[in-house]
Amino acid sequence: MVTFSPDTPRYAAVELGSDSFRLHIGRFEQDELRLEATLAEPVRLAASFEDDGSLCEAAMRRALACLREFADTLDAWHPRAVRVVATSALRMARNAALFLPAAEAALRRPIELINGDEAGRLVYMGVASTLGESRDARLVLDIGSVSTELVLGRGAAIERIESFPVGAVRQGLTFFADGRIDAAAFEAAVHSGRSRFADSALAGRGWQAAYGACGTVRALAEIAHDDGIAGGHLDLDCLLALRARFLQAGHVARVRLAWHAAARAPHLVGGLALLIALVEECGVAQVIPAHAGLRVGALWDLHARAAVAAPASLRHA
Repeated sequence: MVTFSPDTPRYAAVELGSDSFRLHIGRFEQDELRLEATLAEPVRLAASFEDDGSLCEAAMRRALACLREFADTLDAWHPRAVRVVATSALRMARNAALFLPAAEAALRRPIELINGDEAGRLVYMGVASTLGESRDARLVLDIGSVSTELVLGRGAAIERIESFPVGAVRQGLTFFADGRIDAAAFEAAVHSGRSRFADSALAGRGWQAAYGACGTVRALAEIAHDDGIAGGHLDLDCLLALRARFLQAGHVARVRLAWHAAARAPHLVGGLALLIALVEECGVAQVIPAHAGLRVGALWDLHARAAVAAPASLRHA
């Protein structure tokens, strides 16, 4: 059993994602991470763009209110270090340069806009922290709201990161904009996804497994388990069975009502189409849900930086 001494430092990671803003606070003891607080707020940035590519006023108000709440939480916990990262939606927003200073003022901390490679690195760190020391090749996938990252690594070492400008929200709004789910639209969504991933150096290599570090994979695995389709892992047959259930539902709103997990992932139909495309294009035998990702990776990154910065006498104490 791990016990925490009063002077064990806390770290915090804040992710300004394209769909939700999320906060993790945790501390390390004997190289184990224990999460002490988590917050999440659906701000729906990616689904709130104006026609000119700017964030709408309502989304910015939701985001700033969320960040003020996060700031109060961080002040109450007194973490030693905080890393705040913003991902695809804020990289893409035309008015990001106007919004970010207001966001930093609301959070009372600096915000770092990260690219797909850094997002992939942090996601891989988070997943690798849960998998032990195996040196076997690991493929990690993260289907976000507006981008998708594929990361290949061995143990803690990363060998390749690929980022694609397509995600569950974009795919959902493009192919299921009116909410209706039909076979033709679904096939078009999968075909579009496959065309995006076809040039990947990781495609067609026949992966025994991939780790899915995203809400899309976790929600689909939960639905498959609850419906008796699969025991937790997602193979192509399972994904096609989920596709059949969504087609039978016929509408995005009915999918959200039928499955509790779908209500937490509002663009799950677009995410399923992209996951099928990835599994088919990369030749993945099964996708295993990973319950760690970017925020956990950011906490490990802060912990590693602190260890490097600490005096040698403390590192070897």
